[in-house]
Amino acid sequence: MTGAPAQAELQSLDDTVMSGISGQTGITLELDLNATIGQLSYFDDGNGIHLEDFRIGSATDPSGAAFHSIDLDIGADASLNLSYLVEDRRIEFGDVRLAGAPGVSMGGVFFDHNLTGTFRLASGGRLSGAGYTFDSAYTMTGGRLGYRTNGNEVFLDDITLSVDAMGITMDVVPTGLLFTAPSITGNYRVGAIRYSNNPLNHGNSVDVSSGLSLPSYGRLSGDFDLSGEMTIGGGGRAGEGLHIDSETIINSANFIYHDDGNAFALKGITGAYRFNDLRIDVTTDWLGREALGLTLGSLEGGLNIARVELGAGGKSLGAVNVNFLFQDQTVNGLAYTNAIYLQGGGHADAGEQGLRLATQWSLAPSDISYTEDGNRVIFSGLQSWGQGDFTVNVTRDDVINGTEFFDGLRLGFEGVKGGYRINGLRVGDEDAPLQGGTELLLALGFYPAYDFDLDGHITLGAGGASGDGLTINSDVRVSNGSAALIANPYDEGNGEISQTGLWVTDLDFDMHLRDMTIDVTPEGFAIIKGEAWSTMDVGNLRVGDKETGGSFGRFVIQNYETGSTMTITPGGAGAVCAGGAGSDAATCSASGGLWEDRGAEGVTIAMRQILARAVDDTRRNALTWETGRSLDGGGAPINDTGMKLVLNDIYTSDGGDFDGDGIEDNSFGIQSEISVDVYQTRVVKKTDGVDSQGVAGARGDERIMDAGAAEGYRYVTNPSASDLENRPLGFAVQARTQFRELSINNIDLVHPVGGAQTAIYGVKLQNFDINANLTATPIP
Repeated sequence: MTGAPAQAELQSLDDTVMSGISGQTGITLELDLNATIGQLSYFDDGNGIHLEDFRIGSATDPSGAAFHSIDLDIGADASLNLSYLVEDRRIEFGDVRLAGAPGVSMGGVFFDHNLTGTFRLASGGRLSGAGYTFDSAYTMTGGRLGYRTNGNEVFLDDITLSVDAMGITMDVVPTGLLFTAPSITGNYRVGAIRYSNNPLNHGNSVDVSSGLSLPSYGRLSGDFDLSGEMTIGGGGRAGEGLHIDSETIINSANFIYHDDGNAFALKGITGAYRFNDLRIDVTTDWLGREALGLTLGSLEGGLNIARVELGAGGKSLGAVNVNFLFQDQTVNGLAYTNAIYLQGGGHADAGEQGLRLATQWSLAPSDISYTEDGNRVIFSGLQSWGQGDFTVNVTRDDVINGTEFFDGLRLGFEGVKGGYRINGLRVGDEDAPLQGGTELLLALGFYPAYDFDLDGHITLGAGGASGDGLTINSDVRVSNGSAALIANPYDEGNGEISQTGLWVTDLDFDMHLRDMTIDVTPEGFAIIKGEAWSTMDVGNLRVGDKETGGSFGRFVIQNYETGSTMTITPGGAGAVCAGGAGSDAATCSASGGLWEDRGAEGVTIAMRQILARAVDDTRRNALTWETGRSLDGGGAPINDTGMKLVLNDIYTSDGGDFDGDGIEDNSFGIQSEISVDVYQTRVVKKTDGVDSQGVAGARGDERIMDAGAAEGYRYVTNPSASDLENRPLGFAVQARTQFRELSINNIDLVHPVGGAQTAIYGVKLQNFDINANLTATPIP
């Protein structure tokens, strides 16, 4: 589709137009604007991108106009001064299409707002008098910013934004235009983030059919103080296009997510980041598909969050620091870069409109640290890489061509191949020795290393268990995976080495989630699973190298849960008796334990897993171990050809029918509480003599950190009070797991020829309660 050619001629203004213009020391212009353009096109090296159905007009009346009032004045210093008022304006385009990709589009965007502000333009830039200086200040009210595909939309509603940007300069430099911003400050509020599946609603906060408010994901607020500079020049990655280099300094910022009066807040944000050699082209991706390409030379920076607050009381989880570097690298013999190729269409069955992001990412070894009560743990050497298609659609509950869709913003994964790995933990600072400890987080689904192929989707619906919040439906398939349960560092300081450990390899993992809600409550995050089922097929459980290590055989773990919950609350273990029992320091010490007050910050995660009775062969809890499999011509084992041990139909219960409904109760489940802190701990020497670092000590001596010692520590037989203040820091995890009754319906032995024979029928474990207190520290 192409627009008609523009035609124009000079005409004198009639009295009606002239009556809206006045001038004394300046000019006042008032106008009602309602403009539509069938298509705006941009061409780059012969490739085109088209904005279709472009409109500027009234936000409340599709055929109405937006009101503009502009006061224009020339100052004594020859500056141009504007003050303006905009009311009831919508800027939107109905679609974005690429010339070489007919039949699909990226969807539409709309922006409603009222504006009042001032603008000043003066000659003279930062580098010379040939440049310009801009001062701008404005306040936006009643804003809406939305994304729309196939009649469904997600939008930020009731936006208020105030910005002061003074002293911005523009200069011409050899590489293009240089913009420098010494100060950009502002604050914002988003009254709601809304979802609509009714095409008639377009930009309305209330459903026009029912009269009810549209469901909300929650609301946002925050403020910012930024400075930086940006250079924009011509020239894409190949031929025409845009070239951008920029640096931004976050002097201060705060971000708050609100859910029905409860808040999740990132307070005291500071940092900086730099884009190097960002190129924008209308081009093709690695598969030759038409796209708007954003390719990056590198992105580096750091981000500090002084307080992560959660819940109604503003309690702090601690502080977070991130140092990152995205740049080209080679991993496992393959080269990775950072690029996003924007295409139209989204998921093939979701409709014509949507986004497809052909993406490649390359995160060079970076660090994430967590500090609580002044103690710091660093997840060192986080590295990630991958490539694949990510799709974005706003969908409604439906089944189309066999694909199930849900209400919400659908984030899809198609042919994504990637991975990540952590080199290890450093406790204290960046110079602390590498150590293990990430395996303590396996209960939360975090692996020290993970390679995967990923397909599926996560759909984010509006509304939680009650009121605002999130509802998540998901179907995800991980294939050809390998994940480390325990892993050694991949770089001990002398270059990369083969990472060894305990691995689940040849992994296929099929996961499904229905109606999981996430809310911020007065206590913290509350996550409730409606129904969840999965099958994890581990082709080999290996020790050593993930490719060649010895195998324990094949394991298949099936999981089926209904009504399981998880809460995340601020505050770790608090006062702990480690290695003993007691509710106070004296009692703990008398029992041989160590009394530790781990402070007010930290994280506590409480999980309740309701293992449901089997429904079918897919929805059940079962564990299968297979060994002695036959091998194919290439030496690979063939599944279902060996001997199997099957623990079938595993489920929890409360041990009886206590509510009198004739069904055995199952509300307690398996309850686990994990508290994470960073804290000093007692570390004793296990043998007499020198350790691997050459430091001498006797068995039972305590390790005391000492910056004046050759290796940074020494061993002490009878530590003094000052010595105890210098005990080594550790990554501490306190855990408790309990259940009332766990049942196994039958345990079978399965022969590849003779079939299944039940070895044990009916196993019940009751009243299980175990506590663990683990601290990961370096052991030389």
